[in-house]
Amino acid sequence: MLYKQRTMPKLLQGLLSLEKRLAPTHPQYDYIQKELYKTRAGYGGEVEYDRYMKEVRTNYPHAILHDLSLQQEGIYFQIDSLFITPDAIIITEIKNRAGKILIKTNPTQFLQISAEGESTVFRSPIVEVNRKKQFLERWLAKRNIYIPVRGIIVFAHNNELQIEEQPPMPVLTSYEAPVYFRSLEIQDRVLEKRMIEKIATALVQSNRQYKPPLLSERYRFFKHDVIPGVFCPECSGTEVMQWDKLRWNCLRCGNVSATEHEKTLVEWFLLVSGNITNQAFCEFTGVPDRHTAKRLLARSQLHRRGKRAGSVYVPINK
Repeated sequence: MLYKQRTMPKLLQGLLSLEKRLAPTHPQYDYIQKELYKTRAGYGGEVEYDRYMKEVRTNYPHAILHDLSLQQEGIYFQIDSLFITPDAIIITEIKNRAGKILIKTNPTQFLQISAEGESTVFRSPIVEVNRKKQFLERWLAKRNIYIPVRGIIVFAHNNELQIEEQPPMPVLTSYEAPVYFRSLEIQDRVLEKRMIEKIATALVQSNRQYKPPLLSERYRFFKHDVIPGVFCPECSGTEVMQWDKLRWNCLRCGNVSATEHEKTLVEWFLLVSGNITNQAFCEFTGVPDRHTAKRLLARSQLHRRGKRAGSVYVPINK
C-alpha cells in the first residue's frame, strides 16, 4: 500500500522559477541551466521508479513511502523510497545516470561510461545507503522498533549494468524493482500488518520536506538580478499580469485570477529571502499601493512578525 507519494523538490521548483526570472546574460545563467537539467533529470528518474512500483502486488502486507526527509540526532537524512515488509525495511537509492554502468570491486567503484567510451567515477551509492541505514535504525530504535534494515540500488534508466562481482546489496534497474519486491521470501514475520501501518504512519508524520538554502546564496545572484512580476500561467514566456479591479489580469490572453500572487510569493521565498516586507511585495509583484499589498499579504497564509513599518511576513511553516 502506498502511504506517501513523491512531490517535486523545492530545489527543482526554485530552479524552474529562476530560469524565467534570470536574464540569459547573467554570468550564472548557463551554470543554472545545467543545474536545472541535472535536477529535473534526477526527479524524472525517481518518478519513473514510482510508476513501475505501482505494479507491485504481494501476498504479504507492505507499505511504500516515496521521498522521505527525516531528522535524527539533529541531522536530516533523505530516503528516495522505502519499502516495509514483515521481516525487513528496505531503503531504495535511486540513481539517474545515462549510459553503461560498470561496477568494479576491490575497492568497490561505480563508473558511468558514455557512448563515446569515456568513463567517470561517481560516489558509491552503497556508502549513501549505509549512512541512511544507520540513521533510520536509530530513528526506529528511539521508538522501540527493532527490525533489519537493508538497501537496494536502482538505476532509473534501463542501463546496461556490468558487474564484476556482486556488491553487498542488490543493484537493479527501475523496471526490475517490482519483480524484486514481488519475489521476496519473508523469513521471520517481525511485523504484523497493523504494526507496518503504524510505522508507515509515524514516518509520514515525521517527514519534513527538505528546504534548500536560498538560491540567491547558492548560485550567487542578487535581488536586483531577479526579474519581478506576477507571471501569467496561461501564457508562454514571461507575460506579466496587472492588478486591477480586485484581480490579476493578463492583457495578452485575458486570463484573470485573484490569487496568482501567491505563486509569486513562493518563488520569492525560494529565490530571494525567507521573509518579505509590504514594500518589497509591492516592488516584486507590481501591486500599486501598500494598502492593497497589506490585504493580499493577510490573505496569503503568511505569518506577520513585528508591528507597523518594521513588520515582515514569513511562511506559516517557517
